[in-house]
Amino acid sequence: MPYAAQAYAAQPAARPAAPAVPPVRVVRGGRYGLRRAQRLARRLLWACVGALALVMIVAVVYSQAQVTRLSGQIEKTNRELTNAQSTYDYLSDTMGNITSSTNVQQIAEGRLGLVRADASQVTYIKLHEQSVVERAGTGLEQIWQYFSGGALSLLAQLDP
Repeated sequence: MPYAAQAYAAQPAARPAAPAVPPVRVVRGGRYGLRRAQRLARRLLWACVGALALVMIVAVVYSQAQVTRLSGQIEKTNRELTNAQSTYDYLSDTMGNITSSTNVQQIAEGRLGLVRADASQVTYIKLHEQSVVERAGTGLEQIWQYFSGGALSLLAQLDP
């Protein structure tokens, strides 16, 4: 009976169904074409990275060249400024010495032979109670004053 018992024994549970296979599209060349596109994209990416690195290196070198050039110009300008300041200081001192009152007096007495005036040689004249200084006007005003003064003097001579 053992044989019969085995015939009616419980059957093992059924296996779950395998998942459905998605439809696959067959492409000519298979993965070879995709790998080729990936390699091309990778090469382009590395070419762009290399070009960017090259541009950055050139920019750094150019900026350093500009800094060096401008530093040279600054040093040259500073030297010119120092020379101009020393020339200015020299000329200021020379001008101060020339225009000092003692130097002017020495030149007047030594070179020109002038003599300092004594207080007794100076005479002050009082014109009026109030001294008036008239300034000459423009050319047109001077011409008008000339003719009006002449006309007034002519009238003064004609007046008996």
